[in-house]
Amino acid sequence: QFKIRNNYAKSFNGFKTRILSKITALTFIQLVNVFVFKRNMNNIKISII
Repeated sequence: QFKIRNNYAKSFNGFKTRILSKITALTFIQLVNVFVFKRNMNNIKISII
């Protein structure tokens, strides 16, 4: 789901930043789905808009 193997970072700091941004984005989408739209947490394929 995160596609960590398809990461093209050139340094460890870049790798860290990309992984952290992927985890943060997924968590944000899950929280919006649960608290704003009252959906299941793992329905991330449904469009937010």
